[in-house]
Amino acid sequence: MAAALPPVRLRPEEIAAVKRIVAEHFGPEAEVRVFGSRARLDRRGGDLDLHVRVPGEKPGWQVESRAVAAIERALDDRHTDLLVLAAGDTPQRIDEVALATGVLL
Repeated sequence: MAAALPPVRLRPEEIAAVKRIVAEHFGPEAEVRVFGSRARLDRRGGDLDLHVRVPGEKPGWQVESRAVAAIERALDDRHTDLLVLAAGDTPQRIDEVALATGVLL
């Protein structure tokens, strides 16, 4: 039996692409959540807001930039905002919102 899909407004192949790209850029232990409008099934449209929690140190902005570019290419140029929280970081308010309301992929 196949695992149930997360309740987000992304197609299964888009979810798979996001998970693959996040793992490639941030490691297989990284957790990725969709938050904002794409995590609300009662909404339409909207960009893609992603929150990535990494177990180690936060990678440089270049890694984040390459990951966003790869995700946007894979999702037909859908604008993507990416937040990264490393294990030792103090969560900001937006991190708290993403962790509380986001959907883990």
